[in-house]
Amino acid sequence: MENTPYTTAVARPFEVYNSIFLTLPLDGIRGTGVQVPLFQETCRKALSSGASPRELVEAYYDQAGVAEQDKASLLFRFIQYIERQVVLVDALEDARYERLNDLQGVESLTGLLPRIQRRGLEEALQEALSEQRVRIVLTAHPTQFYPGSALGIITDLTEVVRKGDFEGARDLLHQLGLTPFFQAQAPTPYDEAVRQGWYLEHVFYPALPALVMRIAASAEADPMVVARAFDIGFWPGGDRDGNPYVDAATTLRVASRLRLMLLRCYRRELRALRRRITFKGVEGMLDAVQSQVEAALMSRDVMLDVESAIAELDAVERAVRRDYGGLHVLEIQRLRVALAMFGRHFASIDVRQDSRVLRRAAEAMGIASDDIAVLMDIQTDRSSASVEDDVERDAVEVMAAIREIQEANGERGCHRFIISNCRGASDVARLYALARTTFEGDIPLDFVPLFETVDDLAAAPTAMRQLFADPAYRAHVAQRGDRQTVMLGFSDGTKDGGYLRANWSIHEAKESVSKACAEAGVAVVFFDGRGGPPARGGGNTHRFYASLGPDVETREVQTTIQGQSISSNFGTPMSAGYNLELLFTAGLQHRLIDTEKSRWTEAQRALMGLLADRSYAEYNALKARPEFMAYLQTYGTLKYYGETNIASRPTRRKKTGPLTLDDLRAIPFVGSWSQLKQNVPGFFGIGTALEALEQEGRLEEAGDLYRDQPLFAALVENSMQSMRKCNFDLTSHLEEHPEFGDLWKTVRDEFDRTRRLLLAITGQSDLMERSPDIAASIDLRESIILPLLVIQQAALQWIDGQGQAPAEKEVLEKLVVRTMFGIVNAGRNAV
Repeated sequence: MENTPYTTAVARPFEVYNSIFLTLPLDGIRGTGVQVPLFQETCRKALSSGASPRELVEAYYDQAGVAEQDKASLLFRFIQYIERQVVLVDALEDARYERLNDLQGVESLTGLLPRIQRRGLEEALQEALSEQRVRIVLTAHPTQFYPGSALGIITDLTEVVRKGDFEGARDLLHQLGLTPFFQAQAPTPYDEAVRQGWYLEHVFYPALPALVMRIAASAEADPMVVARAFDIGFWPGGDRDGNPYVDAATTLRVASRLRLMLLRCYRRELRALRRRITFKGVEGMLDAVQSQVEAALMSRDVMLDVESAIAELDAVERAVRRDYGGLHVLEIQRLRVALAMFGRHFASIDVRQDSRVLRRAAEAMGIASDDIAVLMDIQTDRSSASVEDDVERDAVEVMAAIREIQEANGERGCHRFIISNCRGASDVARLYALARTTFEGDIPLDFVPLFETVDDLAAAPTAMRQLFADPAYRAHVAQRGDRQTVMLGFSDGTKDGGYLRANWSIHEAKESVSKACAEAGVAVVFFDGRGGPPARGGGNTHRFYASLGPDVETREVQTTIQGQSISSNFGTPMSAGYNLELLFTAGLQHRLIDTEKSRWTEAQRALMGLLADRSYAEYNALKARPEFMAYLQTYGTLKYYGETNIASRPTRRKKTGPLTLDDLRAIPFVGSWSQLKQNVPGFFGIGTALEALEQEGRLEEAGDLYRDQPLFAALVENSMQSMRKCNFDLTSHLEEHPEFGDLWKTVRDEFDRTRRLLLAITGQSDLMERSPDIAASIDLRESIILPLLVIQQAALQWIDGQGQAPAEKEVLEKLVVRTMFGIVNAGRNAV
């Protein structure tokens, strides 16, 4: 084992804590713990020699003398054991976070400030601090395979590992061994809100004010000014796109939950502060604030006056500074900052619905036109009762729910309506017409088009110009502060156009939409719908934002955070604070330091367009193969996602009929390739595009693009992360498959081609050579879950009728589902 920071911080301690796991008094765990390493080594050797997963599992049965009636149960015990090994790695990485990440490094504010000072940009920094914004939006997308009970154990385990408390770790590991990971029923949308609310209360509430105080101290800025820079969005309970279980009542219930959760946080902090501020003449001021909070908790009809509470705390701070030497003044400031940031809403609920649902709802309300001017002016006297379909009726009724939330939680509590699958300006105007059925006069709502497909991204600037040309819509934008939010979908964009084409199309759309908005005197805010892995826009997100170039507006960084990306990057106050700081400094760096560094030359733009087009053609050819969907359904986990019971939203858009690519959601699509260890959406087509360049004698141009253009470098490095997680030995048995052999070879050959050429243009000898700790984390996790991957593929082979199955089909399908949990959790950003 190579001696790296990751090895000493995580890999070796993992062996120690894993040995503790072996001593636990769990049924069968001792025997299982002994067998897992043997089975793991069998998997590694047998796969490398060309054996199929089914063959090696059956050979292991014979070698270990497993009785027929014990064969399936042994595999389930392996799964149970390995799932908990993954938890151990998560806890160790979280506990050693500051050792694995350079918290004061060049990309942090501490690293950025000297560069700003050397350039004499201190005044520009103060202006930027008042304008730069970061908004992360927690979603309920089904990528989180840890139940809430396991998340709590991981948090506690992280703390005892940090302290070196082996006895405490043993107790928590014992608890973990007895805690089920599989959920018997899918969560409701409200359950999802409660689960994500855990992060608000236990992570973001302490992390965000602490970050603001740290930034303000470092930059010598007013904390209340910096507090305006950060915002939290929330989709659980508001996102009804494709989820018939979310309705107006759900949205109201979630908003109430967020408000009460926040008030409890305020009460806890006030009580702690009251124990510190015991000075004569000051206690009464604090008591007044505490009484407001208590009254709001006791009755939903009592609203916390946030401005009054901030003013009262300001008076407390002045009195303490004047009369008591400023003792505990930082705690007072921290609470003031929390009130300014979270108000009485905690997080802002986004409402989202598909444009096709909104069209049908509007038509049912008598709003039937595609003319923007007509839609902006139309009024209807019909009520929501005239809409027969429940989902379509909700699109009307949710407007009243938004108004009610704004009255209780403040306007920040719910002020955006996102139109997914937006095809043009009329979709936005149609939503405006629906909003007028509830709101009179100025509508306190931002209408956010979400452009996702390659064609829609190309048409986005035209749509925005058409909207701004309408006087009524332009007046609406003016009363919303001359700001227009535009959302861009990385997940569906990649599914539609492949990795390189989708990312380049999104960048081009950002440039052209920035220009269209600037022409209209409107400040555009881009909201990126990003998943965890590079295939869905993830990877090193802050580097992506720092690389966008001067033609893209980046004063506000807005992005979705979901599933394993929440738990891995924002799962503790330390990691959340660090990653939010990186997003913030990425915007500052782009604005103050790298204003011209990322500008694209015409030659670079032409080369990037050529690579994107060629990779797009290759990706489309793969999608067009008749066996493409059957391959994913037979040897991928496509049809099993809905059985994991991790989310309320169905995994496909249509309830009946054959599953098509258009019907398929991005998460199960990307996730199935990840479980296959082929990660097609993260690299496919890049190798073919580079090879054509090589054959033209121009490969050096791609190397220059990597060195000179930060965006291309970020895309290449994120793609390498996807490829590091690939393992074609796992599915090499498909090479001679009568139906799927040619497709498998196409994917494998493209992987080899892409790997060879990416290493050539980056000057590396191995994938992710320049990110050794991340590579080591991937390698450790992949080695741990190798038996899960083998069990999953063996079960799929048995279901396909190969070999001697150890159980009935129903049990085999349960094996497939159960393996998915550990595989996804180990990937952390796998779906």
